[in-house]
Amino acid sequence: MKPLLPLLALLAAPALISAASLPEAQKIDALLAKDWQKNNLTPNPTAPDAVLVRRLYLDIAGRIPTAEETQEFMKSQDPQKRAKLIDRLLASDGYTSNMFNYWADILRLTDNVKGKITAQAYEEWLKQQLKANKPYDQFVRDLLTTDGGVWDSGSIGFYQRDENKLDHLAYTVQVFLGTQIVCAQCHNHPFDKWSQKDYYGMAAFTYGMDTKGGGLDFKGLAKNAGKPQVDRAALKNMTPKERKAYMADQRKEGGTVAASTMSREEMQEVRKTLQDVMKPLRYTSIQWNDNKLPKLPNDYKYPDAKPGEEIAPKVLFGHDAVSNGVETRLQAFADWMTSPDNPRFTTVIANRMWKKAFGIGLIEPVDEMMDSTVPSNNELMEYLNELMVEKKYSLKSFLRVLYNTEAYQRMSTREEVPLGELYHFTGPVLRRMSAEQIWDSFVTLARGSVDGSVGDKDERMHQYLGDLKYLIDTVKDKGAEGLVEVARKGAADREATNAKLESLRKEMEAAQASGNASTAGQLAREANRLRRENSNGMLEAIVGEDRADDLRRGYNPDKKGGKNAVPAGLSREQLATMSKEQRRDAIKMGNSLNLTARASEIASPARPGHLLRTFGQSDREQIQNASDDATVPQALALLNGPTSEVLNSPVSRLRQDVEKATSPQAKIDAIYLACLSRLPSNNERTMLNDVIHERGDRAYGDVIQALLTGSQFVFVQ
Repeated sequence: MKPLLPLLALLAAPALISAASLPEAQKIDALLAKDWQKNNLTPNPTAPDAVLVRRLYLDIAGRIPTAEETQEFMKSQDPQKRAKLIDRLLASDGYTSNMFNYWADILRLTDNVKGKITAQAYEEWLKQQLKANKPYDQFVRDLLTTDGGVWDSGSIGFYQRDENKLDHLAYTVQVFLGTQIVCAQCHNHPFDKWSQKDYYGMAAFTYGMDTKGGGLDFKGLAKNAGKPQVDRAALKNMTPKERKAYMADQRKEGGTVAASTMSREEMQEVRKTLQDVMKPLRYTSIQWNDNKLPKLPNDYKYPDAKPGEEIAPKVLFGHDAVSNGVETRLQAFADWMTSPDNPRFTTVIANRMWKKAFGIGLIEPVDEMMDSTVPSNNELMEYLNELMVEKKYSLKSFLRVLYNTEAYQRMSTREEVPLGELYHFTGPVLRRMSAEQIWDSFVTLARGSVDGSVGDKDERMHQYLGDLKYLIDTVKDKGAEGLVEVARKGAADREATNAKLESLRKEMEAAQASGNASTAGQLAREANRLRRENSNGMLEAIVGEDRADDLRRGYNPDKKGGKNAVPAGLSREQLATMSKEQRRDAIKMGNSLNLTARASEIASPARPGHLLRTFGQSDREQIQNASDDATVPQALALLNGPTSEVLNSPVSRLRQDVEKATSPQAKIDAIYLACLSRLPSNNERTMLNDVIHERGDRAYGDVIQALLTGSQFVFVQ
């Protein structure tokens, strides 16, 4: 083992903690103590308040505490203050933000995909589930069985994330069952028992999910055009004579009267125009087909089945997932997946939450479980499984137990645990902050706590979703005949536009033939404008001018931290009272990093080159693809980038607190409390007094930059 960091000098003396008040936490501590005794180990010392308050805020709320929050905790004499802080943080919006970042990484949430409106609604849905503490088993069941349009539930983003349904199945099994079967998609697994046929059998449960529909069946619309709407159940009980009379009556009431005048060309024109009208509905709905099953690839080479053979659903392990005749096979799969009797579902989530608290799992890696996998402490793993079921899969209740253990509240282990070596949890392991924790801590220094703005309802998004639903409902209500009537009203205009388009096409061909690319480009843009006019007229006729305008504008996410955001927690009124130089600093601050919102509230993931990506934020292409490796660009970002400039700005919260302090010692105390959640040691005070004497007021900015670029700041101790 190699030491990661020297032991820090801490001002506050370690405070003894009494036996954990929660009986479940006492049980965990007893199981760990039994393991320590067996392996002749001594647990780490109890963490002092200054260390624990920072750790709890980072682990639960995803950010460092403000100086005021640190002082409030440190001054409290309440013997239950640790347990009460844990409860308060678990109930906070900071928990929602932190857990969103965690699950966004696991579920590979990204709004840089087709169907941005669905991605945004998916993110909002996830935050709502976390805020409401939706039981994990129900959360997973809702994801697996989601259906319909995004206006019904943002959870459809789960299936929209991957166009390839076979790939999606591999991700699903890895996330929720901790088992990597992706190799078996193309051939029998080389390191596990799963065959390629097993893979297709598992994929059969989710293969019927259609993610490509745009909300309207064009083929069905054309096929049924002009046909009378009949009661087929009633027809079965009629005599031939009665059926003939019934059908005649239906036709007289308008079934084929309207259709008889509909030409094939008109239906083709309607379909062509509707394809443009319905563009906003792309990637906004999914539909389940219980009859669709996967077929083995044509190059299938194993003797247990034939190439192209349709494969029936079959689970990989445990009890069978059998539909009861009422539910779909997808619902049967979800019930099987989330059952407490499933041999891996409970273990995977219990192990994930343990790793989230302690920094390393009882099973590592957390998502490569095999039949031969053995936890580092099997008795403890079994109890955690029981605890998760006992807590009815409430992740907050489960984490509450872990954070209240004496083991969690001990000093961290500062030696790296080599890969493959058992760790006995004499305390949590020392970890570097995640990219999101670093960003959110900078936001806290610049603005204080902004947790209250996490997960605000996006009114613009919901308005747009309402417009989409109105569009699809109206089109379906009008039916083929109604749409043809709408199309006929604008037929003359469309014919004129089509004539212009044909003329433009010929001109473009001539321009391209002569090598005049500029003219060809202008003609192409004019043609696109005319095509939009064709579809716009149809759209207005269907939903009205106002809704048509909103649908044409589309949806732009109202992400916080934009170029017009007021920086550093200041109001526009405060900005108005500033001098020109101060306003310039504020604007510069707002245009550099936009430290105005938490990572969960800005683009997800951040664009390449953003501070979040520099510090290893996942690109969301693979499960938990984030990195905590130190890099040269990270050091440069802290040393030479805009971070220190932002935090040294006179309009930042940190700088304001320093300015309010009335003495050099108080200013240094404010900096240390804000950055490290502790006061400086006597040796640090002596050294800093010399720096202040030499550099005057410039020293405070130097101290801030020194602390923020040091290892103490970026580690969860």
